[in-house]
Amino acid sequence: MEVSKTTNFGNPHVGLFARASERIVAVDSSVSPKLAKSLSPLGVEAVNITLGNSGMVGIFLSMNSNGAVVPSFCEQGEIDSLKKRGLNVSKISGRFSAAGNNISANDFGAIANPMLSREDVRKISDCLGVEVVQKRVAGYLTAGSCLLSTNKGFMAHNRASEEELKELKSILRVDGQNCTLNTGVAFVSICAIANSRAAIFGESSTGFEVGRAAGALDLI
Repeated sequence: MEVSKTTNFGNPHVGLFARASERIVAVDSSVSPKLAKSLSPLGVEAVNITLGNSGMVGIFLSMNSNGAVVPSFCEQGEIDSLKKRGLNVSKISGRFSAAGNNISANDFGAIANPMLSREDVRKISDCLGVEVVQKRVAGYLTAGSCLLSTNKGFMAHNRASEEELKELKSILRVDGQNCTLNTGVAFVSICAIANSRAAIFGESSTGFEVGRAAGALDLI
């Protein structure tokens, strides 16, 4: 278990450019050597990819060990790259195409934007192989931006209530807590890349934030 801090060409919001699971870490094919090197403690294959020719992998991808939810505008080669790693792939369209912002999942459950249609929720559940619960987090519809979930823990927006945290623990079947990263940013998923083995935080995160986040993800 390891935690570290890094940037992508000086940008501390490293979660914009990569998304990790217990199977792979999908990462923008043009990230800095510094960020690429920092991913090795995750202990999984690094898959260089774009989604719809965008390097914002963390924004457009939601993933667990079973599947990956991607935007409808992804190219077939991008989808095939994920399928070759043994993942189910499901497309999501329209205003919810930023799957990483709208869905947070581990291998036990998923939280999704309450505005998603029943059909979209069914497709996401089938793809990820888990129950999908639609709910706001800290008042926000974009649950994926407010949560980062692994098979050992989760970080939640620092305004999520105690009652919300209890609900999240029940759905994701792991413990977690409120966090901020990058010196006060509450949208934690854009500030970190993590699985159950390791976490990489944005370089602007304070020592207190790193300690709290590592505890939330059970990496201490």
